[in-house]
Amino acid sequence: MSLPPLIGLLALLQDGAAGTAPEGGLMQMLPLFAGMFLILWFVVIRPERKERKRREGMINELRKNDRVLLTGGLFATVAAVGETELTIKFDDGPTRVKVVRSAIASVLDKNGDGADGKS
Repeated sequence: MSLPPLIGLLALLQDGAAGTAPEGGLMQMLPLFAGMFLILWFVVIRPERKERKRREGMINELRKNDRVLLTGGLFATVAAVGETELTIKFDDGPTRVKVVRSAIASVLDKNGDGADGKS
């Protein structure tokens, strides 16, 4: 595009933008912003909070001999429960490993399926 038509186009856009002044201002935009926030709340924030509460409850209810799936993909059994850490064992071997509670991805039921039905 050459320079003279570009200057003409910019002048036309500038005249058109100057002729349309907003009449309602903030009061017309407020319901739009409130609606966008409500959509964000129900689609993103609320489900994330619900999942965090469910996960915290699951981790706080861990007991000895519970089968768990670690975030690294390893299956283990809880051997001992501490305040901030767990001692887990793999199969029936003598190996014991200490992990933080946040390393637990899910608690498994007796069949090896996720107790919450998600794995």
